[in-house]
Amino acid sequence: MENPAVPASLFRRDDGSPDVDRILPGHFVSGADYDTLRPHGTSEWLIILTVEGAGCAWTDSATVAIPPRSIVAFSPHTPQHYGTDPAVGRWDLLWAHVRPRPEWSALLEWPEAVPGILRLDLTPVIAERVAAALRSAVAHHGARLRQGPAFAMNAMEQALLWCSTQSARRDGLDPLVLAVVEHVGAHLDRPHTVASLAAHVGVSPSRLAHLFRERAGTSVMARVHQMRISAAKELLELTDLPVAHIAARVGFTDPLFFSRRFRQATGSAPTVYRAGR
Repeated sequence: MENPAVPASLFRRDDGSPDVDRILPGHFVSGADYDTLRPHGTSEWLIILTVEGAGCAWTDSATVAIPPRSIVAFSPHTPQHYGTDPAVGRWDLLWAHVRPRPEWSALLEWPEAVPGILRLDLTPVIAERVAAALRSAVAHHGARLRQGPAFAMNAMEQALLWCSTQSARRDGLDPLVLAVVEHVGAHLDRPHTVASLAAHVGVSPSRLAHLFRERAGTSVMARVHQMRISAAKELLELTDLPVAHIAARVGFTDPLFFSRRFRQATGSAPTVYRAGR
């Protein structure tokens, strides 16, 4: 059994006070005998994502499975006993000891598997994005650049933001909805239709329309329109671009039609909205 000599706090300044903006990330592939025990935990959060294989966390009364695409978080001072799932014999995991920034507290509102241990089961798309963010944190930490810790913390925040889209305590972000809105957001000026977006995500137009309304609570084109108006408001507030140019950037070929739809959505014409910013 591995029992690393880990202090109560991994992150201390020279004067002994806690360092509140630190992260220690890593990537590890373990065999069947991997088993870590820290009876008193640490004062940081420990976050573990299973990439492949499987792990387990054990308490006196329960076993928490950590299969592929699941992520667990040990809260500070929670006993940490975890290792490779004996039934699987291999565990590929990304991990991070992290002292979260205060504004991250809502991002860790995950379901509690057992007291002190939180767990989320991620969709394949979200798990892939969380893994990419954690790998980025590992790379930035390993590069030892002066800016490395800040880059690593930013990558950790990105991982937690993706996790928060899957938390049962928050509005889940369905993979199909995510694929559609990301595509629209990246190509807002294109003439999107239900048919073109259905082709992008690989379903029929009728299937997309049904699933999108079921999972997002609105129609596909209503969401596209909402995104266009939201982007137009930002451009009116933050730039001096002519209204016609803004209309084209957000997917309206006719500036007059854009102005009419913008007024319907906001109660103000684009020029009036801009004047009141």
